Amino acid sequence: ETNARRAVDRGYVHMLLTIYVDWHHHDSRHRYMLIRKGVLQCIKSITNIKLGRKAFIDANGMKILYNTSQECLAVRTVDPLVNTSSLIMRKCFPKNRLPLPTIKSAFHFQLPVIPASGPVAQMYNLPPDVDDVVDESDDNDDAETESEIETEDDKDQSFKNGDIETDINKLKPKQELGRPLEELKMYEQFFPELTENFQECDLVSKEPKPFVPDASLGGPIVVPTAGEE
Repeated sequence: ETNARRAVDRGYVHMLLTIYVDWHHHDSRHRYMLIRKGVLQCIKSITNIKLGRKAFIDANGMKILYNTSQECLAVRTVDPLVNTSSLIMRKCFPKNRLPLPTIKSAFHFQLPVIPASGPVAQMYNLPPDVDDVVDESDDNDDAETESEIETEDDKDQSFKNGDIETDINKLKPKQELGRPLEELKMYEQFFPELTENFQECDLVSKEPKPFVPDASLGGPIVVPTAGEE
């Protein structure tokens, strides 16, 4: 909490948003997603206090995170960034008072038995002109409690894609023949190694063959030369 207050006092919220937008524009292939998520985690930690949420809204952080999240919706690999941005925006969204003068319905029905205590009895005992709407808006919150702690867990930690197949056997492509085997038998003559057993054939004899001189090579070798003048 002390670091968050110090970051707000020194204007680091606007600086972190600028860094995040710069990484968002230049990291088009999403290779440095961990850096971008780290910047969002810093912003999320700062917005745990009311002063940080106010600084985030003043720095136009809602519009920045909304626009960057809209640009990343088509890419499934950056879903953790979108989830963290959604948590920050939902946490920092201003709370407004319910625009009603009373929570009572315009139609009244008399209950057969009205309990002596409880919320129903309190509602029936209130005068008709009393404002009974619970105001939980930010304007009504004058003082910030020191024990304000964000208890909402990060959904991106437990986020799982339900449409991702994890079975390796199902991911292997099935090799199917384009033609039936009967039509492929006509090509067996071009690939005899697939059907014939060459181990039974004595292709290379282990005994050396005797040398037999060729009869056509007998006699002296005559080399033609130029005639005498």
